[in-house]
Amino acid sequence: MDSNRSPKELLEFATQYHEDSRQEAELPTFKVAIQTEYPLDALGEILGGAAKSIFKNVQAAPEIAAHSVLSIAAFATQDKASVQFDGRVYPLSLFLLTVAESGERKSACDKVASAPIATWQKAARQAYADELARYFDESELYKSEHRTLISKKGTSLDEKRESVTSLNRPELPIEPIAICQEPSLEGLQKSFMNGRPSQALFNDEGGQFFGGHAMNKDNALKTMSGLSKYWDGAPIIRTRATPGESAELYDRRLTVHLQVQPIVSQKVLNDPLMLGQGLLARFLLAEAPSQAGSRLYNGKNALDDPSVIRFHLVIEKLLAHEPETLPGGGLDLPHLQLSHAAQSAWVAAYNQVELALAEGEMLETVKGVASKAGENAVRLAGVFAIIENSSEISVEQVHRAWLLMFYYLNVSLRSTQLQEASKGDRFAVELNDWLRKQPAQEATIADIQKKGPRKTGIRKSVKYGRALMQDLVNRGWAVEISRNTYEMPSAWRCIA
Repeated sequence: MDSNRSPKELLEFATQYHEDSRQEAELPTFKVAIQTEYPLDALGEILGGAAKSIFKNVQAAPEIAAHSVLSIAAFATQDKASVQFDGRVYPLSLFLLTVAESGERKSACDKVASAPIATWQKAARQAYADELARYFDESELYKSEHRTLISKKGTSLDEKRESVTSLNRPELPIEPIAICQEPSLEGLQKSFMNGRPSQALFNDEGGQFFGGHAMNKDNALKTMSGLSKYWDGAPIIRTRATPGESAELYDRRLTVHLQVQPIVSQKVLNDPLMLGQGLLARFLLAEAPSQAGSRLYNGKNALDDPSVIRFHLVIEKLLAHEPETLPGGGLDLPHLQLSHAAQSAWVAAYNQVELALAEGEMLETVKGVASKAGENAVRLAGVFAIIENSSEISVEQVHRAWLLMFYYLNVSLRSTQLQEASKGDRFAVELNDWLRKQPAQEATIADIQKKGPRKTGIRKSVKYGRALMQDLVNRGWAVEISRNTYEMPSAWRCIA
C-alpha cells in the first residue's frame, strides 16, 4: 500500500458500486459517504438514537457509545435467530474491539447500555437460587424413594427397574451466568456445558483479558482458535479423560466486546500470532478520539433519556423471551431471510469489496478483515432486523450494515497504514486527521500551537509546527492559505 495515500482516499472505492454488480433493476443507487467519524445514523432509529443520547449525555466518544449499544443488541438477539442466505447460516453474534484512552468513560457508557442486562442477571441469579434449593429438596426425595424401591422385597430385578424408571429424576437447573469478563477457554467451555447457550464476553478493561491466563504464551493459540470457532457458530468439541468432562456442544452463541487502551491495542494489533491465526479479522475495530477538555459538567442522566428508555424496553422484551432449545441444550433458531432487493444490495457491495482485495488494490493489506466484511454485514443487518421487529432483512437494513462495514474497513486500513508507516508518516496521518476535524478544515499556526495533536510534537515550537504542516503540503494533503507579515506560512486548509 502506498504510505503517502491520504486517509480520505482510503475508501474512495466505497462511493460507488461496481457497474457489473448492479444485477437487479429494483436495486436502488447506493453511495457511501467517506466516513471519518462513526456513522451513528447507520445503526438505525432505536440503536442509533440510544448511542447518540449516551455519547451526548455521558460525554464520551460516539464510537464508545455505539459499541456499548451494539454489543448489548448483538447479545440480546443472537439467541433469537440466525440468517440464512444462499444455503449458508450466519449467527448474529458480533466481536467488537474499542480502542480508547483511560478516562474516556468506557465504563459509564457500558453501564448505561447494559442496565437491562444487569437487572435481568440479578433476577436470574435469584431464580436460580430458588430452583437450586428446590432441586436439592427433590433430589433427597428421589434418593429416598429410589432406595425404598430398590430394597423392596418380593419383587424381581426387572420389576424394580420398571419402578425406578417411573420416578421423576430432578434435573439440575442451568447456571444463570451469561456475561463473563476474563474467562479461560476451558472456563468458557464449562460455562456453556452447565449454563445458558447464549453468552457474552464483555470487559471495559480488555487488557485484563489479553494479559490474563487465557492469552499467555501457553494458552494464546488455543484460546484464539476457540474464540474463532465461537464466532463461526461451530460445534464445541471438548474431550477429557475425566468422566463427565467431555462434551459435544452445538448451536451455542457468543458475543464479545473488549475495550482496550491504545498501548494494549498496539501490542494486540501487531501480534504476529493473532494476525496469522485470523481472530482479529473477525473483530469490528473502532478507535475513539479523546474527548478530554470538552466535557464541561452537564448534570444529565442518560438513563432518563427517551431514546435510551426505548432501547432498554426493546432489550428487556428480548431478554424476557426464552429461546427454544434442542436436546443437549443447543439453540433451536429460526432463520431470517433477506428480501430479494436486500440480497442484490449485499451481493453488489460484496463484489465491490472482493475486487478491492486484488493485488495492488485498496484492500490488499487488510485482506483478513475485508474477507469477513460480507459476513459481518449480514450479521449486522440481522441484528437490525430483530431489534426493529422485521419479518425479513430489508434492503435499507443491508445498506446500513454495509455503511458500517465501510467505516470498519476504513479504520482497519488506517490502523494498518500507521503500523507500516514510518514515524513521520504516522505523525502526518494523525495531524491530517486533526486538521480535517477543525472548523472549515482550516487551522492557523496559533491553533496548531494551542490545540494540535500532542503526540506529533507539533506544539514544541513554531518552527517544528511549520515543518510538519509543510510535510502535509508536500504530500498534497493540505494547502497554505495565508502568510504573516514576515512572509512565513500562517494558516493551512485540509484538501485530502
